[in-house]
Amino acid sequence: MIQVKANPDVPGLVSALSRHPRVESVTTGSSGISFAINDWHRELRIADRDCELAGLIELMDNNPLVCADVVSVLPASAVLPSIAIGPLAQAGLLVEAPTILTSMETDEDDLAYWLTRSGWDGGVTVSHTELELGSVAATTVMAAITTPSDPSDIDDLFEERYGRSFFIQRNETDPWDIKLVQGSNKAVYRLRWTPDEPHSLLTIQLMADLNGKLGPGQIVHCFNVMNGFEESLALD
Repeated sequence: MIQVKANPDVPGLVSALSRHPRVESVTTGSSGISFAINDWHRELRIADRDCELAGLIELMDNNPLVCADVVSVLPASAVLPSIAIGPLAQAGLLVEAPTILTSMETDEDDLAYWLTRSGWDGGVTVSHTELELGSVAATTVMAAITTPSDPSDIDDLFEERYGRSFFIQRNETDPWDIKLVQGSNKAVYRLRWTPDEPHSLLTIQLMADLNGKLGPGQIVHCFNVMNGFEESLALD
């Protein structure tokens, strides 16, 4: 059993950790989460640029996370853009700075920095629009990509990254409504491809809850991975 210090300013984080079956006690006083296993003191930070190991959990290798002393998750505003852009950047398909339409207040330079942690260093254009979505945030990413020889290559690329994820799910069938993610720890996305030569437009719609995947959900998920626990522990 692990004793944890947690940031009380992250809504729902202390409560989520208190329900965790491997956590003995939760006290406050950390910038994110801090805990010790015997003499091994570890930290999980939030949006720490000085942290060598930082980014979207689903795009990172689990082995370094399990071995790291310090890990940082992304700021909430960078999570949905990273889900959309990360697979494309890592495959070398992006040909120019993507355009991000988001319901969250987002600093363009800050987002551009965090996208470098997912493999994209070509900048980004951000447009913010207030939407009445409650605790849900919505983002649309429009990205010019090198046209693949087979359209299914795009599907395969996202399936490879997220097909086994507990918390990032593709949904192409249900009505696009906040009910898909409200009150949950998952993000949902869907793809729209407009083919052309030599470049095509890929539009990616995404949603997640600020009190779930964009908040304590990603922190507890990373905590589970760092400790080798089942990824969905305390997040079901």
